[in-house]
Amino acid sequence: MRFLAVLTLFSVSLLMLPLAGAQEAPRQVITPETGAQVTELIRLGRGSADRAVFSPDGATIAAIGSVGAWFYAVDALAVPDEPPHIAMTDTPGGIAYFPDGSMVAISAGRAIQLWNPAALEMIAAFDVGRTATALAFSPDGALLAFNLGSGGIILWDMAANVQKAAITASIQPDAALVFSPDGALLAGSTTDYKVHVWRAADATEAAVMSGHSRYVYDFAFSPDMTVLVTASYDESIRLWDLSSGAELGAMVGSEAQPVEGAYSLAVSPDGNTLVSGHTDGMIVVWDVNAAAPGRVFGTGVGDVRDLAFSPDGSKLVSANNRPSLNLWDFAAGTEIAAAVGHTAPITAVAFSPDSARLAIGAYDETLWLWDTAAMQELNYTTALPGNLATSTRNLTWIGYSPDGSLLATSDGFDIFLSNPVDGSPVIALDDCPGTMVGFAFSPDSALMAVASSEGTCLFAVQDGSLLGTYLTPDWANGIAFSPDQTLIATAGKDRTVRVYGLP
Repeated sequence: MRFLAVLTLFSVSLLMLPLAGAQEAPRQVITPETGAQVTELIRLGRGSADRAVFSPDGATIAAIGSVGAWFYAVDALAVPDEPPHIAMTDTPGGIAYFPDGSMVAISAGRAIQLWNPAALEMIAAFDVGRTATALAFSPDGALLAFNLGSGGIILWDMAANVQKAAITASIQPDAALVFSPDGALLAGSTTDYKVHVWRAADATEAAVMSGHSRYVYDFAFSPDMTVLVTASYDESIRLWDLSSGAELGAMVGSEAQPVEGAYSLAVSPDGNTLVSGHTDGMIVVWDVNAAAPGRVFGTGVGDVRDLAFSPDGSKLVSANNRPSLNLWDFAAGTEIAAAVGHTAPITAVAFSPDSARLAIGAYDETLWLWDTAAMQELNYTTALPGNLATSTRNLTWIGYSPDGSLLATSDGFDIFLSNPVDGSPVIALDDCPGTMVGFAFSPDSALMAVASSEGTCLFAVQDGSLLGTYLTPDWANGIAFSPDQTLIATAGKDRTVRVYGLP
């Protein structure tokens, strides 16, 4: 069957993650005898953008996701060229810059890894028994705190490279850890919705705050360290008196400006502005005096899992699990750039007939071509031909012609035929009625049969002319040419298989 097989992924686009030295020797053929030995060799994609942080000098945004860590130049976030990256076999759980920017800590698998971000070289690693989901350096860099969920919190002595203290509690696994500006206190939360503040010197408890009715995910200290701000899934931002643990007030949405559950917090460098990220993809700038939301901006989709101000306070970066990594002009509330490759799921893949290229299509209108030997990007394009009146180019199907001369992609409304070497457009097949659900090249690559919600269409590939339309009462769900090119078969939603050929 020459019908395109589609693989749907839930991560996006470019980072390659070598998991084995697969390219040092010829690839082995997968057979029934060798099938049990199949293992993952490589990952292509940048995956989700789960956490993001500015470097101390504000020049770099470091982000982690499902396949590693990336270091984006702030002024080149939207450039499709692959950024410096650290490829990891285990999904990272947290990331934090050392205060002077000379080192970055990343949790992956059971280990905490310390990296030189300039050279992308690992400095050290230590086993902590499980994945840490949040990391935080103390302001002086003397301590590294990491969240082990039900395993508690560990305070690591950076100079001695040993555990200094442990906090035994059932810590909310997705919650942040935040040091006070002087490094004396550490804020976190437990799975019973309580907020805790511990003394960093000896890991003893300084305060416990109760009042949230759902999980608490992020924290912020006031510059004078008298107030702790907390963000919760219960749709409230609460302020607490650090000396007494008493609640000072709760900031919630209104009928005019509702606010969803909060995942993240950020305080501007001057300490005057508080922002929060929410489960509806929006970022709220709070009027603390009025205890009400002020400006609201954002992508409007997914959960804003992380927020960070640039050191000068002019920019804000957000990490969203939908996924996206966005840089905002904070004063204007407008997007400066979004990182290429973190914006949408990958929806389709196809190998060229000679196995030399891999085509990757994403739901953000992008098409990537990769060299399968070196696993290097060959081409990137968003300029595909077709009628955009009814569809954005969310690529849902990809397939090569049997002779390898054409690459076909579809967004569900049109078929785009492209040059398989550079992705440049050749012709569009856009006269088939209904929503397209699949296509098949003929064995000689001269024809294309298309299955749609209205039936079946047959096109001449050379000039894109429509040779025939065969309407059916319901969707055609699948389509295939016979190997001898004498028959075309379709599978219908009306429980009918239709076979077409010459009389």
